[in-house]
Amino acid sequence: MSEPRVSAAPHVFLACGEASGERYGAALVGALRERLPDARFTGLGGDGLADAGVEIVCGRSELSIMGFAEVLPALPAIWRARRRLARHLDDGGVDLFVPVDFPGFNLGLAARARRLGVPVFYLVAPQLWAWGGWRAGRLRRAVDLLGTLLPFEQDYFAARDVPAVWLGHPLIDVYDKPETDRERKDREARLVSSSADLTVGLLPGSRRQEIDRLLPTMLASVERLKRRVPHRSFRWIVSRAPGVRDAELEAARAAGAEVSEASLRDLLRELDLALVCSGTASLEAAMAGVPHAIAYRTSAFNHLLARRLVRVDFIGLANLVLERALVREYVQDAATPDRLAGDLADWLSCSARRARFASGVDTLREKLGAPGVWDRAADAALSLVD
Repeated sequence: MSEPRVSAAPHVFLACGEASGERYGAALVGALRERLPDARFTGLGGDGLADAGVEIVCGRSELSIMGFAEVLPALPAIWRARRRLARHLDDGGVDLFVPVDFPGFNLGLAARARRLGVPVFYLVAPQLWAWGGWRAGRLRRAVDLLGTLLPFEQDYFAARDVPAVWLGHPLIDVYDKPETDRERKDREARLVSSSADLTVGLLPGSRRQEIDRLLPTMLASVERLKRRVPHRSFRWIVSRAPGVRDAELEAARAAGAEVSEASLRDLLRELDLALVCSGTASLEAAMAGVPHAIAYRTSAFNHLLARRLVRVDFIGLANLVLERALVREYVQDAATPDRLAGDLADWLSCSARRARFASGVDTLREKLGAPGVWDRAADAALSLVD
């Protein structure tokens, strides 16, 4: 482990390559500022980090890619960003490096930081438990401390000699139980009322590839739902994640959908049902108590590789934590408009399923830890420099 550095006004460098990671990075900056008001923060990120007072060294917009084949055309941009950030590590007088998720990019930077003697607090563990377990040695050499969010991760990494601390999941701080219980009761009243208008949320993700493959299917699913349940009135809203361009959601507006730039927490308050891309948004929909289905589509090449590499039974984080299907998952060819519409219609007609879902959400909350995640994260990060 690197020797801790001490500074009256430390320089903390964060690397957040995705929208969800940027939210976490901004929250950690807030907790660190309370302890170190004179600290300097620089980073890879976007508006979320900038609004938190971080000096942006490199924008993340060109790095929001997914899949194996999609990486190839983006390689020049990736290399340019890597060189720029490497120079920043070399010359920036950095006292602490905090990579957030995004392991394909961040592990290389983390290894470089350690070689330079800069302590590394890696926030959000790479999902080696799902695939790529052989990378544990590389992770062990690249981090001083790993901050994990899911309850089973600390034991997994400890067994592989990766120093790790379980922080709990940040969503436990966002989704206050009394508040979400009230929202759930209001939602249930609308679902059982034959006269209430219902709001369906479409959450196609934050990457262009996700939106291109999922949004048309989601829009078609709503049209089929309206035909299946002609006696109910539906409104549908597409969530525009930070960094998503207007042009990418033009098809949604053309189909009559609203496009919302509200935070996911605020949007989920409005929703009665949802279709959600796998990822953190699916866990957030579960924490909010919104009945939903998970949809995921990628290229045939990516799917073929994933079937050979992935070693978990579920792709939804709530399902993974509970080790059972809290909500149904529709992957690749199974993610059709008919099936997704049928799933939403089933939520409407089956009160027993909604009751099982509500009970599962309560169990999920218990498993995700106690409030105070960012205080614990800030303390863990500063243990490396003070």
